[in-house]
Amino acid sequence: MTVTRTAARRPVAIAFVLALVLGPFVAWQGAQGGQTHEVSALAPQGIVVVGDSITARYNDSPGDDDQGWWSIVGHRFGAQVRTYAQSGSGYLRPGHRCEGNRFIDRTQVYSGPAPSILFVEGGRNDWARCVDGMFVPSTDAEIHHAVDTYLDTLQTFVPATTRVIVLGPPWGPLDPTTGVRITRIVRAQAESHGFQFISTAGALTAARVVDGVHPNRHGSAAIARRVIRALE
Repeated sequence: MTVTRTAARRPVAIAFVLALVLGPFVAWQGAQGGQTHEVSALAPQGIVVVGDSITARYNDSPGDDDQGWWSIVGHRFGAQVRTYAQSGSGYLRPGHRCEGNRFIDRTQVYSGPAPSILFVEGGRNDWARCVDGMFVPSTDAEIHHAVDTYLDTLQTFVPATTRVIVLGPPWGPLDPTTGVRITRIVRAQAESHGFQFISTAGALTAARVVDGVHPNRHGSAAIARRVIRALE
């Protein structure tokens, strides 16, 4: 009789142990191919970043010299990140050589699944607009209009469940006066639209950039720290 009772309890004991071990992973079941991943408490629907070269030039490899600020933030909060970024672009200006597209042209940002958080990182390139394939200095009014139009578009097409965060354009030591001018415009527009604004002023010091503009590893980490502090 003892042998029978022990044998009867063994499947129950095994099932209990399996439930303890596998339960958390089943709760993290992913939507792709049965993969498992932890669901971010902060951004369960992931993070989307619209940006310029401060985002586009960098990767999602932890510890790599070219790991992006957005990657550091995503790993900190266990969130998946999708980027829609192009070097040389901005609210007003398309990419290098007046080709490519502006932020507002990236309609896939709001035609796909809505993220938990949407970051807009840019403005560094909007000191100029394109006229007949050439760069022409932008006026304050032109920059205001471009930022206002894009943020209006986000208000129209992005659901209220998405937290929209506007980063002040990360600005290295080159041309600081223009940096202050454009940052002031971006901040004013973000606040007037009711979006959270995160300042990056002072993050990209001379020791944290590779060419006076683009961050090195320490520069990307400095931007990430500003964002992480704001989110926490």
